[in-house]
Amino acid sequence: MRSKIIISSDFEQVKKELFIECDPEYLRIFEFESALVEDAHEIIAEAYIAEPKEKVIAIFARKFGTEWQSALLKIFEEPPRNVVFVLVSPAKNLLIPTVRSRLVLETRENTPKRVSSGLDVKRLDLRHVYEFLENAQALERADKLGKNELLTLVKAIVCELLDAGIKFESEDLAYFSRLYTLASLNAKSATVLTPLLLLAMKRVQ
Repeated sequence: MRSKIIISSDFEQVKKELFIECDPEYLRIFEFESALVEDAHEIIAEAYIAEPKEKVIAIFARKFGTEWQSALLKIFEEPPRNVVFVLVSPAKNLLIPTVRSRLVLETRENTPKRVSSGLDVKRLDLRHVYEFLENAQALERADKLGKNELLTLVKAIVCELLDAGIKFESEDLAYFSRLYTLASLNAKSATVLTPLLLLAMKRVQ
């Protein structure tokens, strides 16, 4: 993952996606109503704590103080090894041009259209899982379910499970992240979706 700015007011949706895309053990979330210069020191200290794997530092704020941004400008430009920054802001103009120029900008609709998995996640059983996998494999054979579509489907399923209030352990979230990574490496749909759905079925029951 590259350091980036995400323009979105739907903070909860972005958090869910980060938990899927990143290893939760190495995801650090900072959330402020207004990010002030004194808050920058805690973020800088976290950035310099070495980890064996890539660490994602996600910063959510409704307002970003100019002094806060200036304090973090250098570390955004030259982050420590294995550190990725994700700034989430409801508007691009809340960030100064020098910060925007150092990070990839990803703009989303404030009310994005949610992709539905087509699953009734609260009523998962072996029959539904089997039928869903059969359908996914048929789409795959017809070249209608490629890597990008599979990644979108994995996100949709996990987000629907979380929205349904189904409880997952931290190890489960880390497992979802590994499956997402596997999908990004062009794994077959059955290889990714079978363990995902079986674990989901176990937690639903």
